[in-house]
Amino acid sequence: MRMLTALLFLVLLSACNSNTSSEEEIPLQSKVQKWKLVRMTGSFINSETTGDNMAWQEYYLLNPNGNFFKSRTQNGTISQATGTYTFVEHENEQYFELSYTTGKELIASCFGNGKEILMFNEGVLFGSWNACDGPGLEYQLVE
Repeated sequence: MRMLTALLFLVLLSACNSNTSSEEEIPLQSKVQKWKLVRMTGSFINSETTGDNMAWQEYYLLNPNGNFFKSRTQNGTISQATGTYTFVEHENEQYFELSYTTGKELIASCFGNGKEILMFNEGVLFGSWNACDGPGLEYQLVE
């Protein structure tokens, strides 16, 4: 039931979004942004890892032109992905919707549609994969 509720929420959010194209409305978008994975959580209480203890290390580079690059290092192997993103504001929610062109095996999403949602809240990005029992992923901006 939890998964169904989360999926319905994401579908409704996607259906009702209002894409913005103004660079001023996209948080911190005047230069390339590097968002680094800093925390992973599981579905069990106290199942949190940070730093080198996480199952993998990864980051996103969000370019002001709407393109992104993602890199993940896991067990000594580096995987990469590219694509485009849009910043979406809907009521009190703000998020990045990433559409993958390459590296689709890195998509951290509940859907098989080639897209990923990163919620923006108080200067932190949160992955939405945990809505369907994936790990909770938290990213912070690296200067």
